[in-house]
Formats: sequence, structure tokens, C-alpha cells
Amino acid sequence: MTTKTETTLADQVYRVYIKATPEAVWEAITNPEWNQRYGYGSPGEYELRPGGAYRVLPSKAMQEHDAPDVIIEGEVLESDPPRRLVQTWRALWDPEMAAEGPTRLTWEIDEGPGGVTTLTVTHKLEGAPKTAAQVSGRMPEAGGGWSWILSDLKTLLETGTTLGS
Repeated sequence: MTTKTETTLADQVYRVYIKATPEAVWEAITNPEWNQRYGYGSPGEYELRPGGAYRVLPSKAMQEHDAPDVIIEGEVLESDPPRRLVQTWRALWDPEMAAEGPTRLTWEIDEGPGGVTTLTVTHKLEGAPKTAAQVSGRMPEAGGGWSWILSDLKTLLETGTTLGS
């Protein structure tokens, strides 16, 4: 039987409004020169085609704490620049999270009026309770999860600096 808490955590949806073009948002998500500048400072590499690889490398600080050579892995399922990216996502830095297997992550980028782009991130986490707790930010010792990453992405695109700057 599924409890209310598990149901709530199984599908996490985050939406942020960014004063930037859809192309700039896409670039910030998919280009390692951009995506290592916000969030946890880790470069994410994409092969932007169905079946392409996705991997995130540890930041220097993570390397100093014995992080594995690849901290997140996945597969690109759908790539429609600059509108939609669907991928799998599997954390490797924690054996329990790695054992939960891949989850599904969808990035939807919609251009709105006045130069504002809506970024909606949906993370499907059924069967991955530890991953769900971590990416929701419910594990304070592990950071702020998707809320932190997306807030930092927005701040970087709008101001040129990050929350940690």
C-alpha cells in the first residue's frame, strides 16, 4: 500500500520563471561550460540524441571527499532543443540511491511574454524513496536539491552571478 508521503514524493514538479530566452535556458542546462557554474558546481555532459549518454562529473570539492568519477548517469530519451529534454537520472555517489535504479527527468522550456521563459522540471521517482528525499531537499546535510539548483540557474541567467557568489 502506498502512503500519502510516498505518493507526494513519487512525482516532483518544479517550475521557475526566468528572464531569459528558451535558447539560453537550454544552453544552461545542456552545456557543461554553463551547468558547472550553478547548483553544486558539477559539469553535466549530454549526447543530445535518443539513446545518448548523460553523465555528471564531480566538482573539485566532491573529488576532495572521495566522490566517484561519475556522480550521476543516465540516458537521453528525447531531445527537442530548446523546448524539451527527457532523460533518465541515476545517482551514483550513494550505493542505496544507485540501487534504486534510474528515474525519469523531464525538462520543459516554454517561451512566455515579455522575454520570460517558464522552465518546468518533472522528476518521476516511483520506487526511489531515498533519491526522492535527496532531490526534494529534505536531507539538509545533502543540500537543497532541485529547488537549490533551479534557483541558482535562474540567478545565474538573470544576474550573471550565482547564489553562492
